Amino acid sequence: MNIFIFGSGNVAWSLVPALKKAGHNVVGVYGRTASNVRELCNRFSVVPVLELGKITPYADIYFIVTADNGIISAASALKTNHIVLHTSGTTDINVLKRFFKKCGVIYPVQTFSKSVNVDFSHVPLLIESSDEITAQKIKMLADSLSTDVREMTSAQRRILHLSAVFACNFTNHVIAASKMLMAKEDVSFALLEPLIHETIRKALENDPILCQSGPAVRNDTRILNYHLEMLNQYPTLKKIYSYISESISEFSKTYPDGIAGIEPKNKDNESIF
Repeated sequence: MNIFIFGSGNVAWSLVPALKKAGHNVVGVYGRTASNVRELCNRFSVVPVLELGKITPYADIYFIVTADNGIISAASALKTNHIVLHTSGTTDINVLKRFFKKCGVIYPVQTFSKSVNVDFSHVPLLIESSDEITAQKIKMLADSLSTDVREMTSAQRRILHLSAVFACNFTNHVIAASKMLMAKEDVSFALLEPLIHETIRKALENDPILCQSGPAVRNDTRILNYHLEMLNQYPTLKKIYSYISESISEFSKTYPDGIAGIEPKNKDNESIF
């Protein structure tokens, strides 16, 4: 397929090489920052497009890979009868339906950065389409990129994205907080690395509620109060510590049998294709 990319941010830096690896022709990349576009296109031998009026009309599919707040402006700038996709976890497909008859979503469940070329072959791709014919083409494209492709509605995708913020962004933030606290006292963060790896492994391989540890799940008020006192000079972290400890305690009481006791029967959201 001939594919045009609208956006030159973190997602584009992994999507462009993934598309080329799958045998597709990336006919051009447009972005608001010319230097970013040139750097991306030079890296992956793609034609840079620096003016909206020069966006190629020959693409089979147009990917909008901007931040969520840029999707509407990008969609309004594109003039095409071909398929237009966005990659957002939270933006409804109806946003594109306002502008295009043939449109859809391919949302990669992964965190992206410019410095890391993500292998798309094992990234879950969640797809949604405006109609059945478009759905077939989107499914074909997604299948060429990943071995894990599933159909998901906008509402389901939103809750998944919210969950991803907890699992990825919040986890990274509390790790950053722990690293900052240790740096303040000149203690090596490397001491926590085995603990972090084991924590993530246990959470993925077991029920995370049932393998929760620490003073909050034990209701050890002496340690909890001592930690809160130590955080007096970091009021924001003190609030985080207090709120998360309260949440841990509530989870252990509300879900004594763990997540397995509250999961829906159709938990896998298998594709209908």
